[in-house]
Amino acid sequence: MAKQYNEAQLSSFVDQIFKRLQRIEKQLLIVSEKAGVPMEDPTASVPPEVIELARNGERMGAIRKYRELTRADMQEAQAAIELI
Repeated sequence: MAKQYNEAQLSSFVDQIFKRLQRIEKQLLIVSEKAGVPMEDPTASVPPEVIELARNGERMGAIRKYRELTRADMQEAQAAIELI
């Protein structure tokens, strides 16, 4: 029988996966630089407060803040947030 998880446990698992993915991405950037294979950081041009909102699960807030700070249209803002 499959184990049941509560919301707090699932949230903890997602947080762990997210943190691990961040470490892997950072390491990949370092390796790509050393190998001479450029890797573009998709969040390089995204304001830090927008990244924080998106990573905290506040997708709509991140889109609004991105539009406010960059004067981007809705489609451009959504595309930027999807890369985070």
